[in-house]
Amino acid sequence: MGANAMTTYEIEPDLELWIPVPRSFPEDSWDTAEQWAQDLAEIAIPEDPDLRQVYQQMALDVANNQVAEAEHTLWYSPEDGHAMGTAHLMVLDDDPEKSLAELAMPGYESATPIQSSEYQSDSVGQILQLTAVIAMEVPSEDDGSAVMPAVGHVRTAARSHGLLFLLEAYDAELSTLGFMMDPMIDFFEAVTFVDDELDSEMDEN
Repeated sequence: MGANAMTTYEIEPDLELWIPVPRSFPEDSWDTAEQWAQDLAEIAIPEDPDLRQVYQQMALDVANNQVAEAEHTLWYSPEDGHAMGTAHLMVLDDDPEKSLAELAMPGYESATPIQSSEYQSDSVGQILQLTAVIAMEVPSEDDGSAVMPAVGHVRTAARSHGLLFLLEAYDAELSTLGFMMDPMIDFFEAVTFVDDELDSEMDEN
C-alpha cells in the first residue's frame, strides 16, 4: 500500500539483482534480523563458511541500517557479486503543482554539478535520475584541519497514480553507484498499480 489510500502498488523486483529487506522483525518466518541474515547467507553461499560469514554480516548491516522514511529497502546483491549496495524507496503523495524535476531535486548543495538524465518507462512513464556528491566536513585529529570525504548520491524519481517514487542510493564507493544506476532505472518496470475497491465504487457511482 502506498502513501495514497486510493491506490495500491505492487513491486516485484528482479531477484537476481535486488533482495527485498524486511523493514522490521518479526517478519514472515524470521523473528530477528540475525535469522534473516543467516538464512540469506546459507542460500547465497552454501559451500564457503568463511565467505558466508562475511556475507551474513553484510546482510545484517543492511537490515540494521535502514532509512526510517523509506517504504522499502532493497539490497543490490547481484549473483556474480560484482558490486553490493543499498537502495531505499520512498513513496509519497504526488504534488501536481510541481514538475518531476522539482520534486526530484535534493535539498542539499551538491559538491559537484547535479547531473540529470531522463528515461521512459512502460509502467510509470517519465523517469528522472539525478547524481550528486555530498562532501562531508570531518575534523582531522592531527592538525585541526578538515577533510572532505565524498559520498555519492543517486536518486531515481518517477510519478504515477498520484504517487511520487524516490529510489535513492548513497555510497562512498562511486563505482558501486555506477553499477547500480541502470538497475535502479529498470527497477520501475517492476512497479504495477491496482485500483482499490473505493476507486471502483466511485467509478460506478
